[in-house]
Amino acid sequence: EDLVDWEARLEKLAGNDVRLSGYECELKIDGAAVSLTYEAGVLVAGTTRGNGVVGENVTPNLRTIREIPLRLQGKGHPPVLEIRGEVYMPFSGFERMNEERVRAGEPVFANPRNSAAGALRQLDPSVSASRPLRFFAYAAVVTSGDLPEREQFKLLSRLEKWGFPVAPHRAICKTLTEVHAWAERIEHTVRQTLDFAIDGGVVKVND
Repeated sequence: EDLVDWEARLEKLAGNDVRLSGYECELKIDGAAVSLTYEAGVLVAGTTRGNGVVGENVTPNLRTIREIPLRLQGKGHPPVLEIRGEVYMPFSGFERMNEERVRAGEPVFANPRNSAAGALRQLDPSVSASRPLRFFAYAAVVTSGDLPEREQFKLLSRLEKWGFPVAPHRAICKTLTEVHAWAERIEHTVRQTLDFAIDGGVVKVND
């Protein structure tokens, strides 16, 4: 019902273009949200989401995550580019880390999400580097000009070309009926096979 109401509100704003565009569906990663700023293709800053207005500068720690490119690959990246995504800890890495802590006589961590967030806030980047942190990108923002892609699905493919990992199992759905089918498949078939935590799915107008 919420999705139907959402679609109705969108159609009031954009008319039938909403249905013509279709919907892009993504996994909602249960991690720590971060923002990466690139200038001339080079990573210059990385912050946590914080309170939504002011975040923490954790650039040195983010540089230790191998999946975050220090320099963008490919072509077509804007002069100044902000990449938004989630830092997370895979289940396998989390379990291995806790096993090592037990052997060392250290207290174990409670869950992957809090462990990932805590690792980002370490004062010593070498501590962050020792944790099994991973990254998925899901959005891009430019301060001026336009992004090279008009559709979210194509944008995620572009992010992959620039060197960012993107969460699997994304899909284009033409109708909300297809969105529901995607969500059912994720919840009852896919979720149990993932090596990382999700706390839902995200539905976006593809355009």
